[in-house]
Amino acid sequence: MSRPLITVKTLIEQSRRRGEIELPADALVTPAANDWLRASKVPVRRMDGAGPATAHRPTLYVVGDEADPAVRTLLPTLERQRDGLTFLSCRGTRAGLLEAVHETCTGLCGCPQRRGIVLVQDGAVVSCVANRYPKVRAAIASRPSALAPLIRELGVNLLILETGCVSLRQMQAMIDAFLNGKPGLDPLIEAALAGRGTPAATGGGNGCSRGG
Repeated sequence: MSRPLITVKTLIEQSRRRGEIELPADALVTPAANDWLRASKVPVRRMDGAGPATAHRPTLYVVGDEADPAVRTLLPTLERQRDGLTFLSCRGTRAGLLEAVHETCTGLCGCPQRRGIVLVQDGAVVSCVANRYPKVRAAIASRPSALAPLIRELGVNLLILETGCVSLRQMQAMIDAFLNGKPGLDPLIEAALAGRGTPAATGGGNGCSRGG
């Protein structure tokens, strides 16, 4: 079954006619349209198909640069697979990246069910910045086999993928495992994060996590 495609032109026409945006629950929103929504002050409501429109609440944040081939390839697939996806463009600049990461982390702090994915060339800055948010557990995953312990032991809810270091097939596999996994937190690590001491057996850490 086809799904409605929402473009910038669609949004502009709706805002002029109605003064607000109504999006079908299964709509595919282009990256440019998502940028327009973030920059505008027009109210956005998500249609559930069975009743009145409800406010759109993202469940998955994706951060990336549309100029990156990996982002252009992965984003359409994620948009088809996941309801409630919000794409945040870094606009090809570090300032844009940090702004998008801030918005993502703020959203993750607001709901434990939300997840975030950052597709970036170098994830070190993103990891260090994101892990300063109290309810965010960010980690860089370098290969699929490293992902399970990140989810199971660290409760990772923000996955950082370095697009120049991992193949598209690996990234897709890690994204699928990340979105289907149930985050947990090892009690020893939880105690260390809470400032109750860092047992020697767990090793040290600086808040910047990398899987692999």
